[in-house]
Amino acid sequence: MSGSTSRVAPEGNADAPPVAATQKLGILSRISGAIIGLLEYAFYCYGKAISRAPFVFIFLCLVLTGVCAIGITKFTTEERPFKLWTPTNSDFLKITDWKEENFPSDLRLNMAIYEADNVLDKQVILEMLRVHEVVVGTAAGDVSWEKVCAKVPTLTAALFGRRKRDVGDESHPGLQGESRFIRQTDDYGEEDDFDWSLILSREGYCDFQSNMEQSCLENGLLEVFGYDRRDIEPLTQKEIIDEINYADVSAVFGFPLNATKFLGGIERDADGLIVRARAASHMWFTKVNRTAIELGEYLNDGGSGSQVDIANFEWEQQFIENVLNETDRPSNISFYLMASSSFGTISSGNIEGDLQYLSVGFGIVFIYVVVMLGKFNLVEQRPVLSLLGLSCVGLAVGVSYGLCSAFGVPYGPVNSILPFLLLGLGIDDMFVIMQAWNNLTPQEQTKDLHERIGCALRHAGVSITVTSVTDFVAFAIGSTTVLPALRSFCLYAAIGIAAIYFFQSTFFVACLSLDQRRLEDSRHGFLWCWKIKNWTPNDCSQRDLCQTFFTEVYAKFLFKLPVKIVVIVVTAAVLAVSGWGLSNLRQEFDPVWFLPQDSYLYKFFMKQKYYYPSSGEEGTIYFGNVSLLEEMPKIENLVKQLKESEYVAEVDSWYPEYKRYWGKQGIEVPDPGQTEHEFLDQLSQFLHSPSGSPFRSRNFRFSADLVCHEKAPSVTASSMNYKHKLLQSSREKSNAMEDVKAIVRNGNFTGYVRPWSRAYAGWETDQVIEEELYRNMGLALLVVFVVTLLLIASFPTSLMVLICVFLTLIDVGALMHWWGLTIDTVSCIDLVLAIGLCVDYAAHVGHTFMTHTGTRDERARATVGRIGPAVLNGGFSTFLSFVFLSNSSSHVFLTFFKVFFAVCLYGLYHGLVFLPVLLSLIGPAPYPTAHTPTPQPTPVFTPTEKRGALPSHAFIEKTLQDGDKPEDNLKQNLEKESAYTNGTFDSNEASGGGQQEKY
Repeated sequence: MSGSTSRVAPEGNADAPPVAATQKLGILSRISGAIIGLLEYAFYCYGKAISRAPFVFIFLCLVLTGVCAIGITKFTTEERPFKLWTPTNSDFLKITDWKEENFPSDLRLNMAIYEADNVLDKQVILEMLRVHEVVVGTAAGDVSWEKVCAKVPTLTAALFGRRKRDVGDESHPGLQGESRFIRQTDDYGEEDDFDWSLILSREGYCDFQSNMEQSCLENGLLEVFGYDRRDIEPLTQKEIIDEINYADVSAVFGFPLNATKFLGGIERDADGLIVRARAASHMWFTKVNRTAIELGEYLNDGGSGSQVDIANFEWEQQFIENVLNETDRPSNISFYLMASSSFGTISSGNIEGDLQYLSVGFGIVFIYVVVMLGKFNLVEQRPVLSLLGLSCVGLAVGVSYGLCSAFGVPYGPVNSILPFLLLGLGIDDMFVIMQAWNNLTPQEQTKDLHERIGCALRHAGVSITVTSVTDFVAFAIGSTTVLPALRSFCLYAAIGIAAIYFFQSTFFVACLSLDQRRLEDSRHGFLWCWKIKNWTPNDCSQRDLCQTFFTEVYAKFLFKLPVKIVVIVVTAAVLAVSGWGLSNLRQEFDPVWFLPQDSYLYKFFMKQKYYYPSSGEEGTIYFGNVSLLEEMPKIENLVKQLKESEYVAEVDSWYPEYKRYWGKQGIEVPDPGQTEHEFLDQLSQFLHSPSGSPFRSRNFRFSADLVCHEKAPSVTASSMNYKHKLLQSSREKSNAMEDVKAIVRNGNFTGYVRPWSRAYAGWETDQVIEEELYRNMGLALLVVFVVTLLLIASFPTSLMVLICVFLTLIDVGALMHWWGLTIDTVSCIDLVLAIGLCVDYAAHVGHTFMTHTGTRDERARATVGRIGPAVLNGGFSTFLSFVFLSNSSSHVFLTFFKVFFAVCLYGLYHGLVFLPVLLSLIGPAPYPTAHTPTPQPTPVFTPTEKRGALPSHAFIEKTLQDGDKPEDNLKQNLEKESAYTNGTFDSNEASGGGQQEKY
């Protein structure tokens, strides 16, 4: 110990005398002694007060929970991915907010993938047609497909070309003239693209366009054939294959079409023609009703992260139900679906559904607690006390949810693991309190009930305070993160941990006081009104097999020299292998992981990734307060720089098409002498032409309605699209995003110009998640070390405890890699929590070692025998609280299970195997043991003394003679009036503020 000297017997001599503890206490010990002494006295007084008025404290706990639970009336959930997983100060969120205000998207995408041995078979085409007819007939109330679909102008095939099958087909009635006309007009222009806006007068073209029919927008293979069953059913298989290979115009809309973009798993013949495909995609587009949103008839869709009118959302739910109906679908065709609202609906519903495992875990833990807290006889069993102790978890959840909701902290999907966390921590506190109750010294056992409750809480209070403070501080530090989901969980968890600490030290202690009164009055453990007369416990119920195993078997075996060598070698080997595994742990986050693997949406994403792997992430560059006329040279340079980027696959901008459109007419773009009025007039003509119309609603926002035969209103915002190449690692994605941002930034635009992609939400999270993890873990470890140092008051022992925590975290990280996990928001939360849990195992062992005298082997052996059962019970009960999550299909719960399984496994190994061996080899000197015993109070006895009632000296003598706890040498300590066993002592009795066993 710092600032002290002591004489320790040589480790090789088993009969060496104990340490002579005559040294003066160092400053660390004095500080620790003062803090612990104050806490012990406070808990002693608090425990006596609770025991004197248990019903009052129970009532106060229930009232406190009720008052806090009022805040649940303000309970809000956050399911939007952007608001959960993206850093609050990120560019993505800032641009998203600007986009929602200045460039809101009115389109919602619903997409399906058909999978078959060959989707070009006629049977599959007819199935696509059947699903199309189902969608057209879908209605939610009076809201039909026609009312919610996005509509676009439908051009006739006579104007813009026809499918190759019809061209020149003289047998088709009425097409002979059209075919000749197409052949004539196909010669127009060097690009073979015909444009009526360049032939007709502006007025004539605009009149023609205003009379165009509009059709609901859906894209897929059926565009090649049209949606008329009478035309599709007569087709032969060869005609279908030919149509797919040669069609270049949509038979539905009349616009150019490339049918191969809908196909996946394509096989071609020697001539490069498609002969087979395994998958085909189809898309339906609906349009958001902005008027309804302005009237407040909307909801926030967690799937798309945007607002949607209620009618559209309800139609979408009916659409999902109808198209997923397998009744009429051929068995050899698989159907996969993604709707805009699917992600939010499924991810939240999945976590809520998996909460069933909480009730199962609660039941298993209840049985375990009943077995461990009580004994197998009618009186000493404690089922009611066990149930009341576990109810503290419910009280803590109510306080946590109520307070956080009252202060506007939203509830995220990760927060659903909070009850499991509080269940595990609450059980640990309960076991510590009961261990302290069972370990009362013979002198303490002779006191009245109030004194005994006070003594038990004095012993246990510091332990549960230390563990609760370390966990609380770890989550308080985590709440400073920039990741919203992590911050929300940490706030909920920090308050929940503080609440479970309060309820276990108050509500449970009050219940223990009542239960002990029942026990000492020989009443039934379950039916308290039933008093059992002339009760005597059976011998079997008085045996503690776990204690016997640790004392008589494990402690004797572990400290043999060959076993020590094996433990050190195995630990080093595991560390080396785990270090390699940890180095391969990836940093990656994908919101798709939050979907259950048996959900239709998860299966859709897997098929999309499999059949369409070459499609990179799409992005958009938004322009606000930018004069397009003045910035044309910069826009042209921006397009050029993007195309030259190693991370960009293609650029889809209106500017090259605009320049090409007017270049055909001999007009220079950009024109230095052009006025703003002239530019807006030309822009209107371009956006109403076939080549410019795709950009009209997608890439421009105007101050007023755009009219065909008038100049365009002033442009309030515009955009251009691009697509990244297929990127694999998170580093590649981060570099790609930063490259695009740098290109835009170096464009030196005068207005607001920013790149945005839906994928950037995850990519920006990947950029900060590792830094956030290491920062939170580093700060948590620092605080844990400081608190542990104050508790143990020994730098070497505290350092060994910290080493055990480090080794556990390394092993956990390696197991995460081997188990397929990555560094993401959920695993980040679990790792921060793991620090608080794994330090408990080692800290208990380290502190107990310091309270024993003798050689290092003797002290380590006594430590394992004394604290081993409590540590094992705490770890195993924590494991039981979440073991059933292994059956969950939720990424949140599965990650929680995998990480905490590793924490329990490696934490218990380092706490109960490695650390005792390490302490037996290089453990520091114990606390000073010289003390002056204080006078013991006169024992209080009941008229009828028996086991389970207040014990007498005769009972203690009998216990000692029976040898219930021979390892404690209770008789010798009692005769010498020693306060504690095996060299432990009461800090109130020790001279100089010595330490007391807390367990």
